[in-house]
Amino acid sequence: MIEINIFNKEETNLNINDYNLSELANLALEETSYEKINLNFIFCNNQTLNAFKLRYFNDDVLTDIVTFPIKNDSELEAEIYISTEMANSNAKEFKVSLDNEISRLIVHGILHLIGYDDSSEEEKKVMFKKQEQIIAKYNKQVCNEI
Repeated sequence: MIEINIFNKEETNLNINDYNLSELANLALEETSYEKINLNFIFCNNQTLNAFKLRYFNDDVLTDIVTFPIKNDSELEAEIYISTEMANSNAKEFKVSLDNEISRLIVHGILHLIGYDDSSEEEKKVMFKKQEQIIAKYNKQVCNEI
């Protein structure tokens, strides 16, 4: 059973399609064998995400996503924080749509939770290849700007 919850979407400049986000998450989780999955996606601004990083990771740096696993054994329970401000900035920098960037961040966060890492160049290559394969398979819109 997979449960996806989406929070704070009304406080952002995004209109999130809950069904499509869940579908994309399911695609990213396809090769896993968890008995139960509960993912909370929290969309927020830079200030909220930075405060979270400071409080829990003692890291004062702006970032676009933080994954916070609560349980990761036979069951997966986690929170995925996504800065919509940073996603918007990234989309402009990489010349992609905001929807495309948000979709990448969703998949990227899930991949971190299921064991992918991007600490080294080799790990980053493997992770980004998997991320792009999932994104290429999915052609529905997860969000649009309000």
